[in-house]
Amino acid sequence: YKHFALLMKLLIAIICLLIFPVKAKESTIPELIEKTTVYLIKTWYADENLKDWFPPQVITVPSGTRVFGGGCKGSNEGFDVAGSYYCSPDHTIILDPTQLKTFIKAFGNSSVAYVVAHEFAHALQNALEIRLKAPNHELQADCLAGYFIQKGNKELKITREDILEMSSVAYAIGDETHGTGAQRTYALLSGMGRVDSDCSYASIEKLVKGDIDDPLYKAFTRTRGSGKSVNLESSPYKKDASGLLGINLKTSKVNSKFRF
Repeated sequence: YKHFALLMKLLIAIICLLIFPVKAKESTIPELIEKTTVYLIKTWYADENLKDWFPPQVITVPSGTRVFGGGCKGSNEGFDVAGSYYCSPDHTIILDPTQLKTFIKAFGNSSVAYVVAHEFAHALQNALEIRLKAPNHELQADCLAGYFIQKGNKELKITREDILEMSSVAYAIGDETHGTGAQRTYALLSGMGRVDSDCSYASIEKLVKGDIDDPLYKAFTRTRGSGKSVNLESSPYKKDASGLLGINLKTSKVNSKFRF
């Protein structure tokens, strides 16, 4: 009888999973987006150099939704949302849950933190009127993304394994305009303070040229996930946004601070 009862419970559980699989998975995506975004906004305001600047607003838009206006490229004629991005004219981050669901399935929940933080980095670049050539601009955004999430160990429950997952995301989506996987991974870890580098123009240029004399970077150029043997929990090179960029944000002459 006990075995029969156990078997029935198992059967009911399997049936529930078969009937409600999508709903169970999708319900976690809004929660992850909300938790990550709230954390990043608090991190933005906690930085003495950024507290007088408004962080970007974040909007979740289902994939395939047609968007008009706002000043983003193609928006005057309308375009279909397909992926997450930052729209500089209206200082808004658009998040595509379908894209994030794919990343979560492949790399884990921490990939949401990586994607949203990367777009926050673009918002800061835009506020500072930073326009770098490709792939420098995207690599600097990866570096700043590392800064935005490096303090989230407790609140976002980011562990050493999560950091590697985020590195895997960076590694997987490297291309000519965003940099190689190894470059993106190293930029992310630079912003986190895990390696001896920063987000300055000079450091990013060295990374693009491959002039990095670090065994960890060389390992990443050979194979994915090479950081597993490295203690990534310690952050001996931690800096604020101003220190990472190598510029004084308090005296930066920028006309707009995005006060909408």
